[in-house]
Amino acid sequence: MESLEKDVKLFGKDFLLYKNALDLLLQRHLIINSNIANQNTPGYKAKDLSFEPYLKSIIEEDKVRGRKIELKRTHPTHLPSPYPPPPKPTVFYETTSFGPDGNSVDIDNEMIKLSENALRYRATTQFISSKFEELKSTLERLRP
Repeated sequence: MESLEKDVKLFGKDFLLYKNALDLLLQRHLIINSNIANQNTPGYKAKDLSFEPYLKSIIEEDKVRGRKIELKRTHPTHLPSPYPPPPKPTVFYETTSFGPDGNSVDIDNEMIKLSENALRYRATTQFISSKFEELKSTLERLRP
């Protein structure tokens, strides 16, 4: 937990949001790639990751009460956190279209999702990179 608090102090509250976003975008990338790899597998049901509600809940927590940090219980007698954990991203099956073999992978749709996901990932990494550049610039100005 100390590392999390240091990251927030050093990079700001947004850093945690973008860190979580990168983790989720990676998970979604793996799921989309799995769909593409199974486009010819009879009976395969395409999957996707619903993470927008998860990220929205983190943003809403900031606006309403400030960031809620989940407490780590290192001993069974420690009190639990008074805040409910945010909803976790969920994997769901897409049932929009089925081929004659029962496969629901639409390769065009999957390629669009893959491109969109890559764009979001790139934007997120650029934001984090700019935060590091700001920190580097500040440290260089402070150097005697």
